[in-house]
Amino acid sequence: MILEDIRYQLDQFSSFDDVRLSIKINNKTGIIYYNEGMIVGAIFDDKKNIDVFKELKDLEGQAEIGVSIGEPMPNSFEEDKINKSLDEIIEIINQPETAESISDEEEDDNPHINLTENTTFNSEISNEAVAAIGDNLSQIAGVEGVLVLKASGETIYSKNVDDTDFESADTLFLFNQSKELGDMFNFKHLKSIICEANNNYRKIIINNKNIMYSLIVSSSVQALKTQTEAIKLLEG
Repeated sequence: MILEDIRYQLDQFSSFDDVRLSIKINNKTGIIYYNEGMIVGAIFDDKKNIDVFKELKDLEGQAEIGVSIGEPMPNSFEEDKINKSLDEIIEIINQPETAESISDEEEDDNPHINLTENTTFNSEISNEAVAAIGDNLSQIAGVEGVLVLKASGETIYSKNVDDTDFESADTLFLFNQSKELGDMFNFKHLKSIICEANNNYRKIIINNKNIMYSLIVSSSVQALKTQTEAIKLLEG
C-alpha cells in the first residue's frame, strides 16, 4: 500500500525537522511536508491535505518517493496547516463524514492552492552537478575518499571508496545519531559533523541542499580546516 510506503519513509526520518516527501505515481506528483513527527501539509495532483491521503489510499501502482531534509513547508500552506500524525489522518479518512467536513473547510479557506516553484517534484540538484562537486571535494588537501548520497541512502557519486554500501549506511547512521544528540541539546538544523575513531579514521559529513557529502579524511590534516574548505566549496 502506498500509505504504508509513506509511513516507512516518515519513520526513517522522524527525528528530522522539515522533511519533504516527493511522490510520483501513475504520472501524478505531489509533496508531503513533515515536521517534528507531524504531517503539516500535503498536495497531490489537484488534491490537498486530507484529500491527498484519501486519493493515495485508493491508488494502485509503484510509487516513487524521494526524501529531502531541511525543506520547510512554504508559507502559502500555513493557513491550511494539518499538523496531524499519519495515524490520525488515516483514522479521519476511514470516517467519510469527518473527512468530508474537513475537506470542505479547507476548500473554503483556500480554493486555489496549487503546486508552486517551491514544491516542484524532483527539484533537487542534478546528479551531474553533484558529481562535479564531488570531484572538486576530492581535490581538497587531506581528502582520501568522497561519497555523495541522497537522504534516502542512494549513492550518487563515489571516489576512492572501497565499500559504498557500508559507507552509505554508516554516513546516514552517524548523521542521524548526531542529529538526535543535537536535538537533546536543542541544536537545530544540523548541517555538518566531524567523526573520528581511535584508528585515525576521520569522516566529515555535510548536509547541503538535501544531499549528503561524506569525506574520508587523512589524520595528517586538521579536520576542522578541511571541513571549512568543503563547506565554502559547497556554498560557493
